Amino acid sequence: MNISDTLLLINDCIRSLKVYHLEPESCTVKLNQNENPFDWPEAVKAEIGRFCVERPWNRYPPFIPETLKDALAAYAGAHGSSVIVGNGSNEMLLVLFISLINKNGAVILCQPTFTVYRLLADGLGAKSVSVPLAPSLEYDIPAVIEAVKRNPAGVLVLCSPNNPTGSAVTEADLREILRYHTGFCVLDQAYVEFGGYNAVPLLREYPNLIITRTFSKAFSGAGLRIGYLLGTPAVVHEINNIKLPYNINFFSEKTALVLLKNLNVVRERLAIITEERDALFAFLRSLPFDKVYQSSANFILVRCREKGKLFDFLKKEGILVRDVSSYPMLENCLRISVGSSEENKALKKAIGLFFGA
Repeated sequence: MNISDTLLLINDCIRSLKVYHLEPESCTVKLNQNENPFDWPEAVKAEIGRFCVERPWNRYPPFIPETLKDALAAYAGAHGSSVIVGNGSNEMLLVLFISLINKNGAVILCQPTFTVYRLLADGLGAKSVSVPLAPSLEYDIPAVIEAVKRNPAGVLVLCSPNNPTGSAVTEADLREILRYHTGFCVLDQAYVEFGGYNAVPLLREYPNLIITRTFSKAFSGAGLRIGYLLGTPAVVHEINNIKLPYNINFFSEKTALVLLKNLNVVRERLAIITEERDALFAFLRSLPFDKVYQSSANFILVRCREKGKLFDFLKKEGILVRDVSSYPMLENCLRISVGSSEENKALKKAIGLFFGA
């Protein structure tokens, strides 16, 4: 059998996908992936390291990570039976899409947003319905409601705060949407610790609401690949049927537990990052950008007609930001992660030089 015929055996919807890819580039100041600029103290790492040395590697982790589930539930304000833990929130999104998408329903996406949603929907052969954000790049709630009315069995995906715009839905917005939506609503709250409405209390009222979270942002754990979802216990019980066994390793499980014991460190750093974000926003607003968008996350979106020149200039200065100009509605836009105080100073200096400020 030749390679051409072999490739034809792969599902059409997989072969036609536009791959999610980020070109690796070296830089001094890395502000392109919304990472937390703070690593964990050596004492915390040492505690985890000792555990890894002592723990047998030839034995599986717990079949169900009950201790971690209970710790996450306590942190989020839910119950252990409301939690599924996964290999990053991306795995949780895949599990949800496999569980919730059916042949008669659609995936409703508010664009522009996190591109992995469309990747998963297309990979599963689902019909996607796009709802543009408002011109301000805030959520267009009346348009979302119209879309869910037209697609009553659809899976609505909302990212709040939204990546890459930084905009967020309010409690009133969510209640209004859920008043009309009869399908599932997946609310990705990867950035919620930085701002925006924490929707966990709504889980008690709306069994069709599911929330995904991550350790990659507020918890400085992008290298861990730990995520989790929260939902109504009966719904979570059914979704668990498709989750792969042993989907997290003992290192990630232990590390997540240790980080949850150090919430004081997390909260101190969150305060620093949000203060830095607001100061950076004020600085960017003082320069001749076409638009600087208010953000509830740990990044800021800017629109600049000289986007390409600015991106290249920053890169030459050793500063890497994210070009998101290929996203719908984001022509000439760059997304800038909030870094440490030193990184933000370097960024401000470079942007000031670019604009001659």
